[in-house]
Amino acid sequence: MFFSNIASNQLPQPIKRFNNYSDQELILLWQDGDDSAFEHLYLKYSVQLLAIAVQKTNDREFSKELVQTIFISLYNNKETAHQIRSLMAYLYTGLKNRILDHHKHNLIHKKFQSYSAQYYPDIANNTDALSYIETKELEQRLADEINKLPAQCGNVFRLRRQKDMSNREIAAELNISVKTVEQHMTRALRLLKAVFFQIK
Repeated sequence: MFFSNIASNQLPQPIKRFNNYSDQELILLWQDGDDSAFEHLYLKYSVQLLAIAVQKTNDREFSKELVQTIFISLYNNKETAHQIRSLMAYLYTGLKNRILDHHKHNLIHKKFQSYSAQYYPDIANNTDALSYIETKELEQRLADEINKLPAQCGNVFRLRRQKDMSNREIAAELNISVKTVEQHMTRALRLLKAVFFQIK
């Protein structure tokens, strides 16, 4: 399929017989059943879009995937493609949105790594847990699981991890012994690990 052209190191060349056709005319030809018209559009714009993506992401292989995704999306919306007023603007907007999503995902991932390294080092260092749960959902998942801890166990965990109180300070706050605080922390970590690492 023509999508493979950009995935290789070959420089795609537009189809000469379509050089004098407008984008709108090519879209109509494609909708009438001429897939080579779509291929021409792909070859016409893919290199330019790839250059933009590489500049914005600094990752050529990932940029190729982004460009592929943009054109696959267009291909899957064949029936309404004639409504596109400016194909280049349409393609660029789609690419821009995916690049922004990519940067947003990376930012969330970095924030999560920083947060989890500080508050949940056991979870942060477990790559299986990170691959099992979407990064952007993990922090909320942790909060939900903390809320499910036994009442006093959860209280101890929150004071220790969220308010950075010492075991002695927690003991004084909750009117329990330091030993009991340690037991609650051990239990909380064990319960959380059982959820995120699927420990039986």
